[in-house]
Amino acid sequence: MTTSAIPATKNLSLQAKSEAAAAKDNKFKLLYLPFHGVLTGLRAMFAMSDLEYEFIHSSVAYIDDAIAKNGLESQFPNTGTWTSDKLLTPFGTMPVLYIETKSQDVLEMSELSTIEYFLAEKMGLVGDNLWERQLVSMYHSNTQALFDKLVTTVVRAPKEHFEQMKEIYLSSIVPEWAQYHEQLLQDNGANGHYVGDKLTLADIKTATSIDNLISISGDRIISREKTPAIFAVYDSLEKNPKYAKWKASDLWKAYDTVSKTLLNF
Repeated sequence: MTTSAIPATKNLSLQAKSEAAAAKDNKFKLLYLPFHGVLTGLRAMFAMSDLEYEFIHSSVAYIDDAIAKNGLESQFPNTGTWTSDKLLTPFGTMPVLYIETKSQDVLEMSELSTIEYFLAEKMGLVGDNLWERQLVSMYHSNTQALFDKLVTTVVRAPKEHFEQMKEIYLSSIVPEWAQYHEQLLQDNGANGHYVGDKLTLADIKTATSIDNLISISGDRIISREKTPAIFAVYDSLEKNPKYAKWKASDLWKAYDTVSKTLLNF
C-alpha cells in the first residue's frame, strides 16, 4: 500500500528516461526519515538550488516518539510508514529521489552518492573538466566513507559497546581522514575549496559533516586551530546566503532536534 506522498512510477524506455531526467522543468521529491541522518549535504544542496522540490518522509515508531516528545508533529504531516514504504523502493533503503516530469512521468533514483552526484551535475558543482570531475568525485567519496564508518561503527553499535566503538572511531578513523584532507586543502591554498576556487560537491559533503564530527568529538580532532583548512571549507559554506537561510529554517531545526534526541550527539 502506497502512501500519498510517494509518486507512482511508470515504465519508460531507457531513452525516454534519459530525456526525462535531463529536462529543466522537472519537480523533485526526496524520501527519507524525518531527521538529519545521512542527508545533511543532500538536503542542503536542494535548499541551495533553484529546483522545485519537496522533502517527503517515511518513519518508524521510535522516530515518531522523538517527534512527539519535542512537539514537532506539525513539521512532519502525512509521514508514511516505513514498513509499507520499504517495499516500494528499489533496494528497500532510503533516500529515494522521485523525478516528476512535465508530462507527469516519474523516475526514481536510489543510493545517496548517486543522487548527490546527479543533483551536483544539475547545479554545476562537479568541476569544469574531466580531471576536476574526478577530483570532486574522489574527495566526496572519501568523506562519504568517513560518514559511513560513523554509522556502522558508532551509531549501530550495541549499547554496551557504544563508548568503545566511539573511541575507535575518534582515535583512528577521524584523525586519519583529518590529516589527509587538511593537507589536500592546504595544497589547494586553504581557500575553503577542494578544487580550484569555487564551490563543489566535495566542499558541501565535508562542510555539512563538520557539525556531526564536532558534536561527537568536540575540538579533539577538528578545530580552527588544528585543522584550519578544513574549517575554511566549513566557514565558506556557512557564508552562503541560501545555505544560511536553510540552516535557520524551522524544518532544519526540527531535523536537528529529532537527530539529537535519537543519537545524543
